[in-house]
Amino acid sequence: MDTQVSQELCSRKLPDLLTFTDGTAVKERKDWSKRRKEIEQLLQREFCGTYPDFPLTVSGEVVREDNSGFGGKALIQTIMLHVKSSYSYLTFPFQLCLPKRRADAPVFFYFSFTPVIADGLGEEILDNGFGIVNLYYQDVTSDKDDEFASGAGRFYSRNSFDSWGKLAMWAWGMQRIMDYLFKECENGSVKLKSLDLTKSAVMGHSRLGKAALICGTMDERFSLVVSNDSGGGGAALFRKKTGEGIQDLAKHGSRIWFCENFFKNHATPEELPFDQHFLLALTAPRHLYVCSATEDDWADPLSEYLACAAATPAYEILGCKGLITDGKFASPEVPYHEGSIGYHLRTGTHHLGRYDWQQIMEYRRKHNV
Repeated sequence: MDTQVSQELCSRKLPDLLTFTDGTAVKERKDWSKRRKEIEQLLQREFCGTYPDFPLTVSGEVVREDNSGFGGKALIQTIMLHVKSSYSYLTFPFQLCLPKRRADAPVFFYFSFTPVIADGLGEEILDNGFGIVNLYYQDVTSDKDDEFASGAGRFYSRNSFDSWGKLAMWAWGMQRIMDYLFKECENGSVKLKSLDLTKSAVMGHSRLGKAALICGTMDERFSLVVSNDSGGGGAALFRKKTGEGIQDLAKHGSRIWFCENFFKNHATPEELPFDQHFLLALTAPRHLYVCSATEDDWADPLSEYLACAAATPAYEILGCKGLITDGKFASPEVPYHEGSIGYHLRTGTHHLGRYDWQQIMEYRRKHNV
């Protein structure tokens, strides 16, 4: 019997996740890796832009250390990251915050709107036994139309078609932090002995939820990808979406977040050769968590929820469960935590608060990711 969710998805006429671009079907598990690569290339070409494809050297320098962070609960390091290529050089800071009471802390790689750890909720996250990698996103490149002259924006040459937008730059910056921490752990850093990078979640809110999705879906080292109220260009489907759409994203403040092909080639959602369930599906078989809010009409919570359902076939062909629901539209404060795709709908407006964090942390504990 058709459910609310299946009927609504059918009405949106989404491009098929499990069909190759040549029209053949993805029939079994072994086909997914090829389809996954195809989707990744499609999204970089037509959505977020392409990353630098030349060799990089990544190193870090601890410029400040506080062994008594949050009243003695945490070690906090401020680290200056250096990224070099044969052509360019970039440096930016991030903060590493590790709880003292846990020897194997899972980590949140968090895109922060401010230099304050977890935008002010750091202590609560530490008290739940998690570490935090805090990246103030504008330290990677500024969130304004500066003709891509700041930070990562000048890291390599540009074109007017598929060069990376700022969402991809912020995502790439977080991936370079992962490079550095992996190397430090492999080298046996005593300071990082309580860090468990096999359980690493990348997370962001709003535009930084969009960046977190690009970061985590395209980097398989992250065991969990978390998007809060990310809306258009994030977790929400574009087809039949309310609120923020392609034409809104094309305006001055947000056009810089994407590659130009996204706007040049696709004036309407129906012209897209993908929809956002393609992006979400790149996480499979790893874990994904999407958060929405009832009054966040600009983001469109229904389209975020439906994208999770539409990404589920990628999990199923890999022998996993994606979003597990009763087939009805989501209800507020009724989280879906059983599957490899988690979701909750919070009562309220566009915001990342304690309820959202509590649900995400509970999901991490449940699935040990």
